[in-house]
Amino acid sequence: MSENIHGFCPHCNANLDGELIIDYPLSQGKTMEEAIAYASMYSGWNTHKENNRWGRAIGIYSIDKDRTVCHRCPDCEKTF
Repeated sequence: MSENIHGFCPHCNANLDGELIIDYPLSQGKTMEEAIAYASMYSGWNTHKENNRWGRAIGIYSIDKDRTVCHRCPDCEKTF
């Protein structure tokens, strides 16, 4: 990985970058053109293009507040 897009867990320092977004449609047999069209719909495309990645942090959503209120690390399971 060249640049870190999603940061690191403040508790265990785990890298919160996931797989490349463009890899999913390619793994499903899509052409590069179709994969780019798919990946370009996701936030971050204008900045990162083909290097855009999924985030690994798990969003914790509050129904009462109708928004994500914190995140959980998939490795250490602590919230931040």
